Amino acid sequence: MNILLLISGCLATFIVVGHSTIGKKQFFDLMLKADFEPTSKRMMAFVWQMSTVYLLAAAAGLLYTALIVRTGPSLTVLAVFIGIQFLVIGGLHLFLVATSKLPGAIYKLFQWMLFLAVGLTAIMGS
Repeated sequence: MNILLLISGCLATFIVVGHSTIGKKQFFDLMLKADFEPTSKRMMAFVWQMSTVYLLAAAAGLLYTALIVRTGPSLTVLAVFIGIQFLVIGGLHLFLVATSKLPGAIYKLFQWMLFLAVGLTAIMGS
């Protein structure tokens, strides 16, 4: 068992749970109730569901690579690939909140920390 990949997978699972519960309540449900163009609303719903599927698949991939007894180059590549994606998402998110001019955004929109933590632990555990 790979402890760093297990930590990475658990953090990614935590993101999935937060996205599907708190994020759904504080963003997705409110977005669906908002009054704006129906096609845009449907596109946002699609992006939300696509994000959910991606986050779930990434968490499962990290947990699988952590728990498999015999690792090979393909599992290492999978963990590195997921790690890089999380680092890019976290970095982009950090940039967007840091430049948003919203008061306290870097703390209120803290998801960047989790994405960077998943990415770093995935890369370190590979």
